[in-house]
Amino acid sequence: MRRRRPAAVFAALFVAVSDRGAAAPLGFERSADAFAPSPGFHLTEQAATSGEPTVPRDPPPPPRLFDTKTTVVTAGVMVIAPVIGYFAWWRTSSRPSFEFANERWFQRDTYAGGADKASHIFLGYISTLTLQEIYRSLDKTPAEARGLAFGVMVLTGALIEIGDGFSMYGFSWEDITANAIGAALATGLDAWGLKDTAGLRFGYVKALIPDACCRYGGYGDDYSKEIYSADLKLAGFLPRVGVKPGPARFLLLSVTYGSKGYRYSAAPLRQRNVGIEVGLNLREVLLALRVPERKWWGKALLAIGTYFRFPYTSFGWHYDLNHGTWSGPDTGDHFSPGSITYD
Repeated sequence: MRRRRPAAVFAALFVAVSDRGAAAPLGFERSADAFAPSPGFHLTEQAATSGEPTVPRDPPPPPRLFDTKTTVVTAGVMVIAPVIGYFAWWRTSSRPSFEFANERWFQRDTYAGGADKASHIFLGYISTLTLQEIYRSLDKTPAEARGLAFGVMVLTGALIEIGDGFSMYGFSWEDITANAIGAALATGLDAWGLKDTAGLRFGYVKALIPDACCRYGGYGDDYSKEIYSADLKLAGFLPRVGVKPGPARFLLLSVTYGSKGYRYSAAPLRQRNVGIEVGLNLREVLLALRVPERKWWGKALLAIGTYFRFPYTSFGWHYDLNHGTWSGPDTGDHFSPGSITYD
């Protein structure tokens, strides 16, 4: 959807939520020996030794998935998100008929060169992780928290797109799919215990031309100052392959994506950049500095260090898909925007 930074609208949601260790795999909460027969197992029922008949007891009822608190949180998320959408996007752009938008994905001639889809993937990812922790705080099992968070995130994304259908943005299946991809990634990493090994981040790069957007018309936002990163965390990966990480635990290997100039540069100058970077794992740096994981301010700092790509903490080479050229090493801000004279 073409709007002002959907990732930035919700970027602060994760700050107050702890980044706990990964839970048990999805759907397998019991240990293997819990299913083994007892040592005294027999095919026939034995009489009680006391001579008294055994009175069968009903098993305790399972906890309700949607208790009062869970229902309030779930309903609140699914109501608040469309309300935000109304005041942020739809109030001044509504139309009486429902329209579909064919936005496509990361092609050269798409809106923002596909950077908005990267934004939706990250939004689905960080929102799902946040909801998981909220549901866990309501005494849900890890599997229940994952299932609830995934379902609520996908349904909420669909509700927002329905609202977009009655606005100038239009209903986009691509946006729903991108949100679901991010939610599925968050669910899988948590279920398989891989949050210490892989993850996504969002960051800013410097503005090439301050306040230059948006001389080529249209609507929505310019993504030239944003960069999205998929990270391999050596602190978690190296021990999994039998290697002691040593100082390498402070490093990330990343693949990044960002577009340049799609709202203020002529079409021949625009870029879609895929990067290969080496960066600092700020979460590991903070832990080495003994930032506490249990205090609220420690949780906030560690969450920021986990999910935000700070400027000048990652460097690498970036390939411009539009022109078939490499740049770097740099921080992802390399761009020649051309003349700023309005046409």
